[in-house]
Amino acid sequence: MTIARTPMIDDDGSGTTGTIINNAWKQELYNQIDGTTIAGTWTPVDASGAGLALVASGSYVATSYVVVVWGSVQFPATTDTATVLLSGLPFPVGVIHGGGFTTYGVATTLHMPAQNQQIYLLNTNGTVKTNLEMSGTQLIFAGQYVRA
Repeated sequence: MTIARTPMIDDDGSGTTGTIINNAWKQELYNQIDGTTIAGTWTPVDASGAGLALVASGSYVATSYVVVVWGSVQFPATTDTATVLLSGLPFPVGVIHGGGFTTYGVATTLHMPAQNQQIYLLNTNGTVKTNLEMSGTQLIFAGQYVRA
C-alpha cells in the first residue's frame, strides 16, 4: 500500500520545509513503510507426486513478518491415494506454523510445516487427506502465517 505523500508545512515562517522533521527524513520514512507491505498472486500446485492438474489460484498480502493468503483449488477426479500436498506458497513458513485458516467447500484443516512453502490438508481427526478424498471437490481457503 503506497502512502499518499503530503508536502511539509512551513510551520514557523522560517522558509524551511518544517521545524520538527525535514522533508528528506519524512520521505525516507514513507519509503520504508511502503516497502514493508507487498501484495501479489500465487498458484497452488500439486506436490503429492500424482501429477494432478489442479485449477487453482491465490492471492496474498505480506508484511515483514506475516503473510495473509487466500486461494481456490479445484481437484480433478482421481483414484490416487497419495497424501494431498499443495506447494507454491509465496514465502516460506517460519518456525511458527500457519494458523487461523478458514476453509469452504470441504471440512478440512490446513497444516503448513515450518521452513516450507507447502500445505497439507488434514481430516477432523488429524490424519492427512488423500487425493482420493479430495477427488472432484473444490477447496476455498483463507488464513495467515508467520514467514521465515
